[in-house]
Amino acid sequence: MEQSPSEAVVRDILRSTAPIFGADFFTFGIRTGKTVSPPQQIVISNYPKPWQRYYDEQGAFAFDPVINRAFQSAGAFRWDGLHRDERQLALRREAVRNGMTYGFSCSDRGPDASLAILSFCGERPIAPEAAHWEATAAAAALLAGTTSRAMTRIVQARNAANALAQSLTEAERKCLEMMAAAMTARQAAAVLKVQPGTVRYYLDRAAEKLGVETRREAVMKALAEGIIDTRQFPNAGFGQDTELHG
Repeated sequence: MEQSPSEAVVRDILRSTAPIFGADFFTFGIRTGKTVSPPQQIVISNYPKPWQRYYDEQGAFAFDPVINRAFQSAGAFRWDGLHRDERQLALRREAVRNGMTYGFSCSDRGPDASLAILSFCGERPIAPEAAHWEATAAAAALLAGTTSRAMTRIVQARNAANALAQSLTEAERKCLEMMAAAMTARQAAAVLKVQPGTVRYYLDRAAEKLGVETRREAVMKALAEGIIDTRQFPNAGFGQDTELHG
């Protein structure tokens, strides 16, 4: 989990983990801490769509007792007995209607002041025996912390990639895209209405900004970081005039 390269991979891991906890659904939310600027709030979930719509329409975040409990303490806790006033009881009834009868959550507070909440739920009781619950709570706490660190790292990498993308000029970015789409320097120059030497200059500038040595490395890093998108360019094939090497 901690080395997950993307939010999508984190989602897949949590989805496959839910049945291990005896659950059908999961949700993970994080409010990033001091190491991410600006702070972000991210939610990854496979909760039923009707439930998500109800939750948002009711503004339930403001009175959800699960959220309130997570803000007040760290560690795992069951949902039993948390819903008390009429709004909370209505929220509970809607959860049951959507197959979320039994559930538990685990909050994690990071050293960077981040706050994460990991929840699992379903139609069947989860870890009903005391000994089983202790093991489940410990595993959930470990998973919540690991997922929180993974998502913080993913957001930091995404922010860094965005900063790199913003440092590139439009011409530099277009040259990277055209080289990634297997166009030659001469073909790229024709598109930009400049000389091939100017294309190579743009690529050298891009490599410097991206912190790599060669033009080819600049293209590869831009692709890896999601800075460029080649879908709009035809596959022209590599030729002798690509001249990506530094």
